[in-house]
Amino acid sequence: SIPVSEYYDIAEEIRRAIFAVRPDALCVNWGHICDGNLHLNVTTPGKFEEDEEITALIEPCIFESVVRRKGSISAEHGLGRCKNEYLGTLAKNE
Repeated sequence: SIPVSEYYDIAEEIRRAIFAVRPDALCVNWGHICDGNLHLNVTTPGKFEEDEEITALIEPCIFESVVRRKGSISAEHGLGRCKNEYLGTLAKNE
């Protein structure tokens, strides 16, 4: 969850980071404007499962960008088991 005024900037920041590594990636952003939730979907040609290179790149980028904007990662779906390593970062900034 981020301020609506930050939607475009954060999406562009993350796209630039992805395209620097994978210029062939397709990034689609969508969300719930009323509550500030932004979803990021990234697909890479030829990959039908998770692209670990992209995941390793975008997860820290997303978390750092959201924290910098005083947003929240767990706004809608929670952190889940895979994101526990970022919990300390988020808690320090609240």
